[in-house]
Amino acid sequence: MICNVCNKEFVSAPGDSRCPFCGADLGKDSDQHTIPGVITFLIKKEGADVLLKPETVMSYISDLVKGHDRDKRLIRVGSTNGVFQKAHALLAEPKQARREVMVLDLRQHLMDNAFLSEENAVALVNTVLEGIGLSSLRLTVKRQKTAEPVSRPPVQQPKKDQIPKKQEPVSKNTVQTKVNPAQPQKTPSQAKPTVQSKPAQNQFQLNTINTFEYDGSSFSSRKAQGPLFLKGEMRMIGIIVTYDPAPHDMNVSLDWQILRQDGTSVTGIIHGSGSIRKGDTDFYQGWGWNVPGNWQVGRYTVKASMNGSNQLVTYFDVVEGKYDNPRLTMNEVVLFSAGAVPPELKDRKYSTVFSSHQARRIYFEIRLAKMNVSVYTTLNYKITKITGEIVANYSVPIRFRSGDDRCWTGFGWDNPGHWQKGRYGYEISIGNANNLFRGVFDIV
Repeated sequence: MICNVCNKEFVSAPGDSRCPFCGADLGKDSDQHTIPGVITFLIKKEGADVLLKPETVMSYISDLVKGHDRDKRLIRVGSTNGVFQKAHALLAEPKQARREVMVLDLRQHLMDNAFLSEENAVALVNTVLEGIGLSSLRLTVKRQKTAEPVSRPPVQQPKKDQIPKKQEPVSKNTVQTKVNPAQPQKTPSQAKPTVQSKPAQNQFQLNTINTFEYDGSSFSSRKAQGPLFLKGEMRMIGIIVTYDPAPHDMNVSLDWQILRQDGTSVTGIIHGSGSIRKGDTDFYQGWGWNVPGNWQVGRYTVKASMNGSNQLVTYFDVVEGKYDNPRLTMNEVVLFSAGAVPPELKDRKYSTVFSSHQARRIYFEIRLAKMNVSVYTTLNYKITKITGEIVANYSVPIRFRSGDDRCWTGFGWDNPGHWQKGRYGYEISIGNANNLFRGVFDIV
């Protein structure tokens, strides 16, 4: 045990109430111990190599941190998924740009392998960053909707947030590329009026940034969205940033760049500009080639800010592979309810009837014929009420590796009490698979 006052370590016995060194009350201010504080203390006491002993770190956290049950559950999940070892590697990396990429990798690692929601993954990463003294790399939790979808394929999974569906983007000032792709075309009904107002500095609080691939002529041609694209098919990379509704018509500028995994710049800083109308909430830009084959395999980081706003950071991967698989076969869909972290397969309780007082997220586990090759495809799901009202309707890119035979996706809330009683219908499909699964579940 460690005294809160003199910070000296000793072995306590049942009934001990005073520090044997300074006599301080062991119960006083014990709630001031936090997980970041314990990590910081251990690094000062034993050096950064203590992070390579996750069982030691968790032992101290369990003994010293009182309460904070949710945070302790998260750090325990992180510990079993290598978060402390990755934090040690982060401290050993001298380059700031590379550290930023490693932080994004850690967040995605927790989502892919620990099956954490993005919100929980970000919270866990920020806790560790604070503990190791790198709070400047903290990630921003993106603004959440009332109900948030979460998808967890077995290997690589995109982030939860989806690009809003629009007939045409608000602004289409595509940056010219090495092969001078054609500018995206506006329809007459969507042409923007000339706005004379000057850009308002620090006007925007950016909320989200997403990436997608398109053909270079129109943003409405986007073929794939999310953080995963195929080298043999990828052409133009598009980004969309979202923000609070614009207070009035104005001109805006968007400064953004794409970085390679080693921190070197692909594009330099791109200065995009355009006009937006009152109430607009998103802005598009693009860069790349009109023909595929020019992007190299690897991870890329995107940074963007608008009118001097906060900077948003995201990433995307370019991989070898192909979309879909004609032999991909869905065999069965089963349902279970859980929170943001789905239980292990052996602990899942499958049902089609869930309590309105207990149900949080409803998960759909899709069982397939075992993959014999890597497959990149799209999982589609829709949930409707018995009245026909659409509750959720999402398409998310997913990745299977050879040998995988299932994936799962979920929709709902981290806390119970939000599902309305009644019967719900669902439709599940994956890529170009011929079979479409339909079914119902009841909230009682």
